[in-house]
Amino acid sequence: MKKIKNQIKFIAAMAVVGLGVSSCSLDMLPLNEVVLENYWTNKSDVESVVTSCYKGLQENSYVEKMIIWGEDRSDNITAGPDVYSSLKDLMRGSLKTTNSLCEWGAMYNVINRCNTVLYYAPQVAEEDPNYTQSDLNINIAECKALRAISFLTLIKTFKDVPFSLEPSIDSDMDYRLPRTSFEVILDSLIQDIESCKDYAPRKYSTAVYNTGKITRAGMYALLAELYLWRASDYQLSLAEQNEYYRKCIEACDWVINFKMEQYNANDFMNYQGNVVDLTKNVDTEVLSNYGYPLLSETNGTGGSSMGSGAPYAFNAIFGEGNSFESIFEVTYRYNGVYTINSDVAYQYGIQTSTGGTTRYVQANENLMSSAPTSSTYNDVSLFSTNTDFRSAAAFHYTEGGTGYDIYKYVVNGVSLKNTSTSQKFTFPEQENRLRESSLAYENWIIYRLTEIMLFRAEAEIELAGNLNKAAAEAEGDDDTADADNDDENAESGEGDADGGEGDAAAKPRKATAVNGASLSTAEELYDDAFNLISAIYLRSNPSAKSTATAKPVRTNYDSHEKFETLLMRERQRELLFEGKRYYDLVRQARREGNTSKFREAIISKYGEASKAVIIKMSMMDFMYMPIYKTQIQVNPNLTQNPAYADEEEVVIN
Repeated sequence: MKKIKNQIKFIAAMAVVGLGVSSCSLDMLPLNEVVLENYWTNKSDVESVVTSCYKGLQENSYVEKMIIWGEDRSDNITAGPDVYSSLKDLMRGSLKTTNSLCEWGAMYNVINRCNTVLYYAPQVAEEDPNYTQSDLNINIAECKALRAISFLTLIKTFKDVPFSLEPSIDSDMDYRLPRTSFEVILDSLIQDIESCKDYAPRKYSTAVYNTGKITRAGMYALLAELYLWRASDYQLSLAEQNEYYRKCIEACDWVINFKMEQYNANDFMNYQGNVVDLTKNVDTEVLSNYGYPLLSETNGTGGSSMGSGAPYAFNAIFGEGNSFESIFEVTYRYNGVYTINSDVAYQYGIQTSTGGTTRYVQANENLMSSAPTSSTYNDVSLFSTNTDFRSAAAFHYTEGGTGYDIYKYVVNGVSLKNTSTSQKFTFPEQENRLRESSLAYENWIIYRLTEIMLFRAEAEIELAGNLNKAAAEAEGDDDTADADNDDENAESGEGDADGGEGDAAAKPRKATAVNGASLSTAEELYDDAFNLISAIYLRSNPSAKSTATAKPVRTNYDSHEKFETLLMRERQRELLFEGKRYYDLVRQARREGNTSKFREAIISKYGEASKAVIIKMSMMDFMYMPIYKTQIQVNPNLTQNPAYADEEEVVIN
């Protein structure tokens, strides 16, 4: 029983020092139900604990923390009518180190389960002939990916955190671990995923597993994000940044090409196991003009049951879930087994048993401070035109209303009454079915195709900027370091990537056969980034395809800064309420080495902030959460985030 005793000591130690943290973390190892000395003996033992690793994403408010840390802190969100005090304080920038939302136990529970599998699974492979090397490799990929996703979430939120890739097998080990630096953890995770990126299967025979479990596409999607974060460090040389950006682009290429192969083979089943004819559901214009198989908002056969105005892609991705565009999502429906997703439901909205609603947060009115009436695109307003489906389906805008209810995820489906492709969504009349508390099975998306496209666009834009900087520095002309080659584009007649009627450019730039890794010049990289962004934008704004002024025009983007603004705006539109926005602002600040744009975005959220808050917002460390005070008290090797080192609350007047 020595092994059992050591593992029990490990659980107790981790709970004390802050790596297991949660009082409910006693189930993080496979000893919660079966305490047997010979537990790790066969294939089913390993698979049951791997399942518990996935289950950990549904437990202990794991997804809720992803929402709170990555979305609620952003400028997309304000307090809802039912907000509780600790969440309200966090969203106002008024944080104490005693705020329970700083507690990180859910992530470490998953990490520790994964560490345990990764230690014992190879031993089982030696003992059980039914547990093949292929089985072992798949489990290694799954656990390393889930562990990396959890660690990446932690460092994006806290910056430097305790880091260990080993479980407890020795009762003499000291688990009072100090914080490991952001960069060291990222490097370790990259090396870890690179070592097993091809272990995961390309696809499963069970439909829902293709998006509900880690596949090879999921491994490459994760790798792309890891490289993007690693490159976004102003302290690195341009050569180092460029190396990471190119690695990010290569990983994105793999995912995009895989999705294209899947479309060409017309090989997709929905979560119910029904074959979906992709040729009838993909936006053929976007595919033809830009080369990407994105689901259509207007032509999908699955939208007919919700009326002619139903946004098909939106409902398929967020209403039904496990869509063709999904790469990996936390899935709450497996083969007739349903798990309530209370994390999303109560954050964004749920119908109570008495017919009322509960919403902790709501959309920030600044997302659309007035109803758009123009058909001309600009980057000043998030929704400058009145035909973008995302402005009508993701949340409900009512001029002069008391709240902006979030619809993404928490409604069964959105239907826009009496609409057509030319419908203007100035005052969208909507039908929606808010999920009841007993039917809240909404999935939570970790990666989907359009985000991978935007990862690649971001890496291409930054790589292009660096190439121009290097060229300018070589010529001794610092003033042109951020310039691109748009003058050459204009002279050669390359303009708007869509080539709508009346455009200066008659033909769209196609990217069907283009891999980002094949592009070598700044001009090519900027062009391809624009192409990627345009494809995503026009899928969601189909009316703009035939209206030259309603979409971004390539010749208007004649500086690196303008391209960055275009990218950030499209990420904000496309990924609204998906736990990405706050981290996008953090990554941008890390890349630039200051919080200027971060402050500009967030300050409106804080309202009447005190001078102390304004001063602290200039600190890079202010972007990160404080370490929960309880962890500091029980683990003397933990140090506090410098922005909160005085242990005083950042207060609002």
